[in-house]
Amino acid sequence: MKKQIALCLALLVAPLGNLFAANMYPSHPIRLIVPFPPGGAPDVVARLMADDMAKSLGQPIIVENKPGASANIGMSYVAKSKPDGYTIILSSASLAINKSMIKNTPFDPVDDFTPISLIAMVPSVMVVPANIPADSVQSFIDYARTHQGKLNYGTSGVGTTQHLAGVMFNKIANTDIVHIPHKGQNALVPELIAGRVQLSFNNISAVQPFVESKELKILAIALPERWSEFPDIPTFSQAGLPGFEVSSWLALFGPANLPKPILQKIYQAAKTAMDNPAIRDRVVSAGNYPVVSTPDDLKAFLDEEIGRWSKAVEQLENR
Repeated sequence: MKKQIALCLALLVAPLGNLFAANMYPSHPIRLIVPFPPGGAPDVVARLMADDMAKSLGQPIIVENKPGASANIGMSYVAKSKPDGYTIILSSASLAINKSMIKNTPFDPVDDFTPISLIAMVPSVMVVPANIPADSVQSFIDYARTHQGKLNYGTSGVGTTQHLAGVMFNKIANTDIVHIPHKGQNALVPELIAGRVQLSFNNISAVQPFVESKELKILAIALPERWSEFPDIPTFSQAGLPGFEVSSWLALFGPANLPKPILQKIYQAAKTAMDNPAIRDRVVSAGNYPVVSTPDDLKAFLDEEIGRWSKAVEQLENR
């Protein structure tokens, strides 16, 4: 009987404890994990958001880069963290891809995370060194076909959207461009500029300064229509590869079972940050489409992305 009474009391007290914790949240700094090296789109957007979210929440938000294993190191770290709102992650499409691409992924993208909010879409651009004798997608394809097996395409790692884009491009264009994975954008971009890597499907923020300095050339962008920010860049459909719209995205997640009151506080802080015109403008200028969603909408979006990428990986494995 005493054990039953103790159990009943515990069941009654637990919700009160959770409510108290939610009301006190946050009482100390929050860690925002970026599962990629500094310099890429996730890192840029995370740092843009962190200060504004900190103002809303009343505690500092510390951005920590935990790169490696195609983002699995950072994502696994958050999946195993305590669901108290003090460890969250700005993830990318890798969360939807890795379960299909990397069979021993140490987490489940649905069961081990709490969706908070979609933040931005990150359209890929096809970028080549300035010394490549091609100024269009078709002329690059022609060049690659005359150099089968001799050109490289660089990525931030196996299983990324960059990697899948390259494999899909080889298949669609009937080319044989060799995949060279790198440890993040800071390692990849210098190799691209130097011409040791001849192609990358990258985000605009990583390559834009070098496009402006004429060291790199963008041949196409993976969007349904031309982006008003970059009106001179054709879409892949306009460039002769219809349907080639491989892009990533950025979204906030917490560990599974994040209490709803804490979830709502983080979501509202993220929404407030992205509603700030100054932050939105800087996110756009960094090459991203700001898109804020509710936690439920992000859950539905993630389910769709997992299905889409699993089919793509299956097709690529059977090619």
